Amino acid sequence: MHRLLLAAFLLAPLTAQAQIAHANFDTLVFDNAMSMGGPNLLLAIRTQIPAATVATRLEVFTGERTGLNTIALWSHDAVNNAPLAVLGSASWEMSRVNGWQGALLTTPIVLGAMQDVWVVWGCQNSAQSSVQGTGAGAQQYRGSFNGGATWNGPYQSLQWKFRIWSGPAGHYEPYGLGCQGTVGRPELGWFGLPMAGGSFNIHLDRAVPGNFAILTFGDSDTFEGSTPLPFSLQPLGAPNCSVLGSLLATSLFGTDPVTGQAIVTVTLPPDPLLAGFHFYNQWFCLDASANTLGLTTSNGGAAIVGA
Repeated sequence: MHRLLLAAFLLAPLTAQAQIAHANFDTLVFDNAMSMGGPNLLLAIRTQIPAATVATRLEVFTGERTGLNTIALWSHDAVNNAPLAVLGSASWEMSRVNGWQGALLTTPIVLGAMQDVWVVWGCQNSAQSSVQGTGAGAQQYRGSFNGGATWNGPYQSLQWKFRIWSGPAGHYEPYGLGCQGTVGRPELGWFGLPMAGGSFNIHLDRAVPGNFAILTFGDSDTFEGSTPLPFSLQPLGAPNCSVLGSLLATSLFGTDPVTGQAIVTVTLPPDPLLAGFHFYNQWFCLDASANTLGLTTSNGGAAIVGA
């Protein structure tokens, strides 16, 4: 594993401090043999908010697939013991790396003490289930395949994992597409959240084993100087490869001699003024046999720094 200290590109005002306001089974333990069903599954987990808070981000523990996921809080139908109506929602493009994944809510949700709500996850078929195991603390849950018009269940046998954040939590998710190399299409993933004073990991998969890759950092996904992004590398000899983010900083890393993977731990400065700052990453992988340029690219990664 490589380590990288990221200097500040820009500063933005801090509004509050992020914290996990409520969670169930907030550990790194999970049932690796269990996956989600689908397609079009909404999984609803009932929970009670212990203290008044304002929810800003929702997370589940998942991975092993890519694609769009949705996450929402629904109010509680006490008569039918089921989700009633959407209080707030968001979506994100998931990473294959198993970990806490989720999204910042489009609009923060005010929640009262002892309020019953449902955490509702619109998952990718065959994604890692956000389940720790079975036994004590297993919550009531339901499923819907028609957008929440009707719900199956309730059931109560699994320890569902979720987090509800308050304050300016960080965010990270992939975007765009990489290009085909000799061992596949290089893929950027992540583990953890970009938080001021904290660390998170940026992953690389499907690069040439025992070779080198460049990790880039930028502050824009629309322009590199005056050049619009994405910028195609086809004229340079790399068909279907593109620069997805600006190139303010670059770092060279070796790939694993067997798997071709790389993991870089990025540590952000402990400056609360970083909250809300956006930055962008991409991998550029040396691959002499892939094209005449000898280079392939990954998808991009878009970050929002929390505090």
